[in-house]
Amino acid sequence: MRHFISAESLRKMVEQGKKVTIDKNCVLTPAAQDLVKELGLTVIYGEPQAQQAERQVTGVSPVPPSGVAIHPDAPQELKQKVRQILREILKPACLHPQVVHVRGEQVVIQPFAAAPPGQKIGLTDAVTAREGNLCAGFMTFDHAELPWLLHYDEADYIIEGEFTLKVGEQRFEAKAGDIIYIPKGSQVVFSSPTFCKVFYVTYPANWADLGSQ
Repeated sequence: MRHFISAESLRKMVEQGKKVTIDKNCVLTPAAQDLVKELGLTVIYGEPQAQQAERQVTGVSPVPPSGVAIHPDAPQELKQKVRQILREILKPACLHPQVVHVRGEQVVIQPFAAAPPGQKIGLTDAVTAREGNLCAGFMTFDHAELPWLLHYDEADYIIEGEFTLKVGEQRFEAKAGDIIYIPKGSQVVFSSPTFCKVFYVTYPANWADLGSQ
């Protein structure tokens, strides 16, 4: 398993000189790579045993896959809690992803239960966390609009009709064949002045279980 070396961890490693030896299975984060160039460092990729010796000399703890360094003097209880949180955050939405073939003509788009009163909006998930780590499905807007806060990343492919997206002061008008990407945390308004059908992909699939993380 590869581990990431953060810029902070790398800085601690090189306090004694311009050379640093790291485990051959470790990877420098982009910030750590910039630090190498900034300080003119020489990075030597050694065997795991050499890396363990380096950690003993410098007091640098192993870096978890998330790139978060845990201080060697931190209480054991705190270390365990941090590792538990990281495992929970990095846990995949689906433990056993599988290939899924969804036949479009068999998908029945249902009324969207969370739609504002009077708004004709349909939505059906075709791929969920039961099958994969991302979610995919179809939604329709019939002269309707939907204010929404995204707790996930989303990509929309417009199948037919006119699709409008408002993000703050920005307004995007898309037509059939267009793709729109929306980053997590965006406050948006989906709408269509006529009728539109959209294929969407969201990540992670289990965003609802994660709340606003």
